[in-house]
Amino acid sequence: MRKRRGRKPEPKQMMLPGVDVAKTVPRKRPGLIARARLVLTSKPMTRRRFLAGTLGWVSAGIAAALGIPAVAAVVSPSFREDDLGWSPVARIGKPEPGEPDLSVIGVPVLTSFTSLVEDAYMKAAPKDVAIYVVNQGNGEFVIYDDRCTHLGCPYSWSDKDREFLCPCHNAVFDEEGRVLGGPPPRPLDRYEYKVENDVLYVGKLFEVNDELQRITT
Repeated sequence: MRKRRGRKPEPKQMMLPGVDVAKTVPRKRPGLIARARLVLTSKPMTRRRFLAGTLGWVSAGIAAALGIPAVAAVVSPSFREDDLGWSPVARIGKPEPGEPDLSVIGVPVLTSFTSLVEDAYMKAAPKDVAIYVVNQGNGEFVIYDDRCTHLGCPYSWSDKDREFLCPCHNAVFDEEGRVLGGPPPRPLDRYEYKVENDVLYVGKLFEVNDELQRITT
């Protein structure tokens, strides 16, 4: 009759005189979760430790929430084209119904153009931007922003005085946008322009100094 085989005996560690086997056999290093559990269970959970840990997690969450929009605001402009670009204003020759007449020389004409405005959080949306267009003749134009350079209030053109007047703080500008009175720190801001196929287009807004030289790009 065949004998039943028992479990194969595990090999025994050889004992050497004066050597502690437990110290010579390398132990497997616990993983990250195990080490964290060991730290938490090895020390008593006091009220101070609990509050400190909770505050740390809350602070990390707030920092992450604030960091995401900030990164989006910095990175997103590099992935999209210029917000303004070139926007049509009106025909220079015979205007279509509803378009301003830009054929008159030397008279500021209040009109507007439609621009797609986009920021870091909202989808691009059309917006009407008010401007004053002055036809200087020979295909030359000046396009003023409709906002005072003091606090951004809208101003108006006075045919009688031949001046731009802002009633908010009594600001006064001459025909070329220079400051004649009031608190504005600089002349009226202007827009780039170009003419293609008898259509006037506006581009970027820029600032000028007292000599009407461009100071911003």
